[in-house]
Amino acid sequence: MMLPPVIRIFFAVDLPESAREKLGGFIAVLKKKSRTHGIRWTRPENLHITLQFLAEVQTEHLPALIENVRARIEKTMNSLQISLGSLHLFPNPYRPRVIVLDVFPQEGLFSLSSQIGEGIKATRYEIESRPFRAHLTLGRIKQPHGINLGFLNECEVPKFEILPVREVVLFRSEPQPEGSAYSVLERIALNAAADSKSLL
Repeated sequence: MMLPPVIRIFFAVDLPESAREKLGGFIAVLKKKSRTHGIRWTRPENLHITLQFLAEVQTEHLPALIENVRARIEKTMNSLQISLGSLHLFPNPYRPRVIVLDVFPQEGLFSLSSQIGEGIKATRYEIESRPFRAHLTLGRIKQPHGINLGFLNECEVPKFEILPVREVVLFRSEPQPEGSAYSVLERIALNAAADSKSLL
């Protein structure tokens, strides 16, 4: 794959197809009830849980970045199980920008994000200073003023199966008018020893 000199990337937890389909159906319900064009809903194929995001990375640094992250999580960070929770507005209900589903337990994903961050910093890139909180983005609010979000209270979140996290995926993000397109650059396996670990 030929890449431009500078790319936009993120490390994330990918979702199984069954979860994508169910989430896609839920997003379709939200979209219908919202009755507005002021929200950009996430396409099912783009659903993921971001662990670390880098807006600009030199393509020539990618091999070193991948190896630095791999050294910190492969065979050292255990695989885990996560579940999806309730609907929330980010950063808060008073200044809503994003409609998300909670993800829990947070601890394992926080540790994973932290170790990926150490690999990024070892490659001489900075990471976001904001505290990490794992979430699943369902929609982005284009113009928060004038949009009635009361419909969210009318929507019951479906029950989702427990999701296994056995790898971290490095995606390239390409901004497009209709929303970003994602492509997989690398998959890094986690230690399978704790694959059967139950939720906290």
